Amino acid sequence: MLQPVTSTTPRIPHWTSQWPADGIALDLPQALDAAQHGDISADISAIKRSLETAKNLSQHPILAVTGQLNSGKSSVVASFLSPAGKARVPRGSSSSTGTHRFVYWVPQSWLDTKSFRDLLLDLIATAHPKGVEFLDTDPEKAAEQYRGGRDDLETLSIPLIAGDPLLDELGTGLLDCPDIQTHDQSDDQHSVLSSENPRLDFLSAAARVCSAFLVVWNRAAIRDRLIEVMLSALRQRMASAPLYLLVNMIRPEEGQPQRTMTDSDVTRLLEQFSISADHVYGAFDFAIEDRSERPGWRSYTPARLVMNFDQVEAPQFYPLAEGIHSNDDLHTLSENLDVAEIQRTKIADHQTELSRLLHQANTSINQWMNDSEEEISNIHAGLLTTCHRMMTDETTGEPLQIMSPQFASALHASLVRTAPFALKLPLKLANPFDKAYDSAKKFVRTLNLKSLSTDKIKDLEGELKQHFKLGSIKIASSDALARRMQSQRWCPASAQIPELEKAWNGVFDTFQKHPIERFDTELLDQSSKNRWDGFTMTQKFTIGGKALLGTIGGLAALCGIATLAVDGGATFFAATSVSHAINGSIAAVIAAGGGAVAMAGFQESLLKDNTLPYLSRLFSITCDCFHIPRAIRDKPTEVNFKIGDRRKTKYKLSASPELPMFPAITPLTDKRIWNKEEV
Repeated sequence: MLQPVTSTTPRIPHWTSQWPADGIALDLPQALDAAQHGDISADISAIKRSLETAKNLSQHPILAVTGQLNSGKSSVVASFLSPAGKARVPRGSSSSTGTHRFVYWVPQSWLDTKSFRDLLLDLIATAHPKGVEFLDTDPEKAAEQYRGGRDDLETLSIPLIAGDPLLDELGTGLLDCPDIQTHDQSDDQHSVLSSENPRLDFLSAAARVCSAFLVVWNRAAIRDRLIEVMLSALRQRMASAPLYLLVNMIRPEEGQPQRTMTDSDVTRLLEQFSISADHVYGAFDFAIEDRSERPGWRSYTPARLVMNFDQVEAPQFYPLAEGIHSNDDLHTLSENLDVAEIQRTKIADHQTELSRLLHQANTSINQWMNDSEEEISNIHAGLLTTCHRMMTDETTGEPLQIMSPQFASALHASLVRTAPFALKLPLKLANPFDKAYDSAKKFVRTLNLKSLSTDKIKDLEGELKQHFKLGSIKIASSDALARRMQSQRWCPASAQIPELEKAWNGVFDTFQKHPIERFDTELLDQSSKNRWDGFTMTQKFTIGGKALLGTIGGLAALCGIATLAVDGGATFFAATSVSHAINGSIAAVIAAGGGAVAMAGFQESLLKDNTLPYLSRLFSITCDCFHIPRAIRDKPTEVNFKIGDRRKTKYKLSASPELPMFPAITPLTDKRIWNKEEV
C-alpha cells in the first residue's frame, strides 16, 4: 500500500540589517532580488505552487511528449485524440507543419468544470507565467497557432490549451512540446532570455507541470549529445519521474528488436538517466517494406499493430523488451500507468527540487552577504590604515599625540601634581600652555592656510618645526588624503576627489568640535610620575623642569596649530610625538642619565591616554562621514605602535560609543552587513 507523501517544509530564513541598524529586513524573495538572483526566487515560488497544485490534482497527471525535430512527437499526441482533435494537430516534416508552441491537450471535462479548470490554469501558470491561449477549434487557425512560436520567443513562451473528450477515457493530459533544436531568430526588442537555448529553458520549466515524459527520438540520431542535454534538463527538474524512451525510425534488420535494446548508445542512456528497460518503446521505419528476402517493418512489428496500421497515424510504437509478440502499445501504456505512484513521485520530485532550490538560494545569498561584508570590511580597513598613518611617525613607528586644550591642561595639572614639592609652584606659575598657545595663534595668523596646496604641506611642516623648535610634526590635508585615498584599491572607483575632500573636511571639523573632555587622572598621574622618574634627583632641579616645559610647550603649540587651522578655514590635521617634541639636547642628557626607560613608560602612558582614545575618535568620525560601520560585527579593531626600541605592539581601538552617530557626507558604499535569522 502506498504511503502518503509527507511534506516537511524547510524553515525559511529572513535577513536583517545589522549595519546600518535601521530596521530593514528582507524575506527570501527580497534577499534573492538584492543578490541579483531573482530567477531562483521565481523558481521557488513556482515549485511551491506546483507542489500545492499537484496535491490537488493528484489523480490527474499530465504526460509530456517531447523530443527531436521531425521525430513523430505530434503523431504520438494525435494518436490519443478524437478525430476532431487529430484535425487540429498539424503534422509533417516541414516548418509550416511543425510544433512551435507548448500545447496542453487535456480531458474536456477538466475545462468544463470551473474549479478544476482554475486549478489546471494555476498549475500551468507555474511554468508559463505570461499567460495562456486557447487552441482554436478551426484546424487551419489551430495550425497557425501551432507554428506561431517560430522565430518568436515571446509567443513560444505562451502555451496553448485544448480539450478533447477522448482524453477523458484516458484520464490524463498530454503536453505536446516543440523541439529544442530549432534556432529562433527572435526580435531583440523582446529580450526574452539570454540563454543559449531558450527552447530548452522553456521545456525545463514546463517539466515541473508534468508527471511523466515520453521522449521521442530517431534511431539514427540516438547518439546525438542533444538527447543527453534534454534528459539532463528533465532529470534536474524531476529527478525520479518516469521517463519513456520512444525510439522511432528503426531500420528493420536481422536481430531486431533485441539489437536496438542492447545497442550501447541506448543502454548508456538507460543507465545514465535511470530509464527502465520496459520503458523503451520502438517503431520501425514504415517506409521500408518487405522486398524479396529482405524483411520490412511489418516483420518486426506486432501483428495487431500491422493490422491496424494507418499511415496517417504512424508510427506504431510497442515495448521493445517484449518483442514482436507484445500485446502492448502506447495506449496500453497510458492505461496501465499507476497514477497514484507517478503523482507520488511527482510530489516527491517537487519536494526534492524545492530543497535544492532553497539550498541554491541560501548559497547565493550567503555569497552576496559575504561579498557585501567583504567590500565594507575592505573600506573599513583602508580608512583605519589612513587614520593610523595620520597618528604614526612614519620613520620611527611611534604614536603621535593630539594636544587638545583639554588634554594639554589636564597633562599640565598632572605634571604639577607629581612634581617634586619645590618645583610645584614654579611650574604652576610658568603656565607654558597659555604662552605657547598665544604664540601659536600669532604665528598661524601669518599663514595663508586657505590657499594651502598639497605640494606645500612639506614646506609648512618645515616652517612649523623651525618656528616651534619641534623635532617632528606631521600634517595631513583633506586634499592630500582625498587624492591618496582615490588611488587605493579599496576605495570605490566611482568616488571623486572633490567628494572625498568634502568628507575629510567634515571629519576634521567634527573632530575638532568633539574633543575628549574627561581623562583618567590616575593614568595621567602615573604617566607624569614615569616622566619625572626619568631624571635623577639633581636633574629634576637642573634640567628636568626645562625638559618638561619644552615638552609641554611644544605640544601646547601644536594644539594651537590644529585648532586654529580649522577656525581659519584650512583643512588639515596636525600631530607630533612626545619624543620629537623634546629639545634634542635635553633628550640626549636624559638618555645619558639612564632615564630612557622611564621616558618610554611616559610615552606608553600617553599612548593609552591620548593616542588611542583620539585615534578611536578620529576613526569613528571618519567611518560615519564615509558611511562605514565603526566596527565590523564583534571583530576587534586593532592597530600597531612602537615605543622606543621595543617591537611593535598591537592595541585595540574603541568604537567611541560616547559619540553620537554623525551624518554621512560621502557614502563609499550602499552595501549592508546582514544577519540571517530562521523563522
